[in-house]
Amino acid sequence: MGEARSPLDARTDDLAVLDALEVPLLTQVDVRCAPEHAQGLGFPITPNTVAGDVTRGVLWLGPDEWLVVGLPGTATATMDELARALVGVHHAVVDVSGNRAVLELRGADRFELLSSGCSIDLDPRGGWVPGVCAQTMFARAQVILQELEAATRIFVRPSFAHYLIDRLLASR
Repeated sequence: MGEARSPLDARTDDLAVLDALEVPLLTQVDVRCAPEHAQGLGFPITPNTVAGDVTRGVLWLGPDEWLVVGLPGTATATMDELARALVGVHHAVVDVSGNRAVLELRGADRFELLSSGCSIDLDPRGGWVPGVCAQTMFARAQVILQELEAATRIFVRPSFAHYLIDRLLASR
């Protein structure tokens, strides 16, 4: 068995054209539990918001679902910690780290690029500011968007990652 490899290793030149970079091999843990238990863990309970930071953040995905995102190689420790914290309550904690490739668009035109294939309002004046996230479609590919300071993170299934980059390049 070889080392883990990013599905976008060969796309660094295209990412540079987009003023983007890949954030490879992030830990991603899906958590399902009742909101009152999630709140006790410090998870956001307001829809489409994020708690934490880029070293460990928690994205609200639904009324009883969150995505815990952390540094590469921390999945086992994260899952163990969450399982201990949720002992005795109905829950699910699943490592989904290989389920999505992650890009960060950094250019000043990132909202325009994303708006070319996404129907949600990404205008900061309308509330798309750091600390928000949303599940949506980008040109028929399911994505999760997370707004950071000066960047937008895009979580996309690896099988759609090349398509997403090609579509963003075509929108330039």
